[in-house]
Amino acid sequence: MRIGRISVFMISISSLIFCTNVNAASFEKYAPKLLFFEGTGFGIHKPIWGEKDFTKSEALRIHRQHYWDRFHGDLFKSQEVAEVLIDHLINAGPGRNGANIKAFEAIIGVEQDGVLSEDDVKRANSFYFAEQIVNPYVKYRVLYYKTRSGVAENPGWLTRAKSFLMHNAYGTIVLTDVSLPDSIERKFRHVRL
Repeated sequence: MRIGRISVFMISISSLIFCTNVNAASFEKYAPKLLFFEGTGFGIHKPIWGEKDFTKSEALRIHRQHYWDRFHGDLFKSQEVAEVLIDHLINAGPGRNGANIKAFEAIIGVEQDGVLSEDDVKRANSFYFAEQIVNPYVKYRVLYYKTRSGVAENPGWLTRAKSFLMHNAYGTIVLTDVSLPDSIERKFRHVRL
């Protein structure tokens, strides 16, 4: 009887140790979507990363280390929240003075310092529905891209941003129905969706 209790105890402890972060976001789940949108160059901007042809594995290592890991991708509980944020940071960067991170911070209701902290991720993880973060950030991304001078030549920017949109229970969502914090709405009030 005692051996049985010890075995059950050991199994319980083992499952606690080895099953941590089972529901965490994963770079491996995101990588196919990233590679689809980045195309043949794998999203490596040569003026920044060097004038060489990168292999797929080199590109993925760069994206993981300099974006996913740097911005705490594995700490997000929601795959969708991690992807919508980190994909924008890969595509557009953190922005001047961390503007793209500040927009995320405004959406989750924390101090907007432009530095994504582990506390910010914890706050994002406290949302019950991922679409409460994802859809406003998609709207922000669309508004952001519409203010860029190259948007006409790069319609893929908008397609990429909208691909993260999470549908409601009726299967539809319209960006004009998505609310943003007032500070972001004011900044983009001149932009039409």
